[in-house]
Amino acid sequence: ARIDIKDGKAIGATTSDGTHFSADLVICNGDPPTVYSQMLPQQHASRKRLFPESLTQYSMGLFVLFFGTRKTYDKIAHHTIWMGPRYKELLADIFDRKILADDFSLYLHRPTATDKSFAPEGCDSFYVLCPVPNLRADIDWAKTGPDLQERIITALSETILPELETVITDPFFMTPEDFKNDYRSMHGAGFSIAPIFMQSAWFRFHNRDPHIPNLYFAAAGAHPGAGIPGVLCSAKVVERLVAENEEKQGIATTPIAAL
Repeated sequence: ARIDIKDGKAIGATTSDGTHFSADLVICNGDPPTVYSQMLPQQHASRKRLFPESLTQYSMGLFVLFFGTRKTYDKIAHHTIWMGPRYKELLADIFDRKILADDFSLYLHRPTATDKSFAPEGCDSFYVLCPVPNLRADIDWAKTGPDLQERIITALSETILPELETVITDPFFMTPEDFKNDYRSMHGAGFSIAPIFMQSAWFRFHNRDPHIPNLYFAAAGAHPGAGIPGVLCSAKVVERLVAENEEKQGIATTPIAAL
């Protein structure tokens, strides 16, 4: 897929099967590093990069395990942080040494704690986020993924989810490879570029391209940052920028909040 540019403006997008969608403006929620390097004409590909790709730092990857259980765990809250034995050393393994450690820390999400409709009666549903190195690491996820799944299930079964190994149902997982292939996230990063100082706020990808005036970004890699709150704020910024631009051109707009 690509974003089509003509006379310095975005005129729409063309899908991988050749279907073209014309547009007066393009709002992109894809990963900006991927968009600039793979979805724009070559003359625009490197224009917006504050740093060359080799110097850009990316966020961690994520191993995401989804599963249900044939029992309920009523004492487990909607959000749980499960800490492993190490902290700083584990972060160094993920970001600096780029290796998959034997230990891990987890975020456990139990939506049925809030909404029972997420699972059949008498059952529960969960997903687990496990921070791992992104695809700049040399990890064979086809081999490593199933093993990590079993290690996580065992760890939870021995601690906060007793009997999990016997009541778990329909487990499946996503790896950084899936983030790259399904979401086109550069290096399979879970949260696009890392939120270090020189890649935060104004230094992140801008919500409006400075050279293509009708190309906008509402994305984890754009200002102000990643995560659901950050991306929602990114969308609000784009809404304001579009409205301001349309107002300058004398085009009437209706704010989203008024719809």
